[in-house]
Amino acid sequence: MPSVIRTRSFGSAKVFWLDRNEALRRLRRAAERALAEHEEIVAVYLFGSLAEGRAVPGSDADVLLLLERSDLRWMDRPLRYGRAFEGVGLPVELFCYTRAEAERVELARRAIAGGVRLAGRS
Repeated sequence: MPSVIRTRSFGSAKVFWLDRNEALRRLRRAAERALAEHEEIVAVYLFGSLAEGRAVPGSDADVLLLLERSDLRWMDRPLRYGRAFEGVGLPVELFCYTRAEAERVELARRAIAGGVRLAGRS
């Protein structure tokens, strides 16, 4: 899939920008795919510069996966869920926490409270 970085030439100058709406559309689709493939995923949140409208070309998407449970170490979890986010057109950094872990981890609490919910189960 093509990048979400857009380019426009003005004579000898080129302008680059990140198409936030397209990035959000693709990330939502990837989040829905992750939910469909993995029943333990409860919700998916976008946080950081892209969620806050501050992303620039070269920014990544910080994505938190809230899990009901996991038998994997937290550092091994992105490998399990990353395939759903391949090809969105920008780098994605996954943060995967169970509900219990998210209550204790400040980063997770902030992502859930202030992030953009991309997908979730009712």
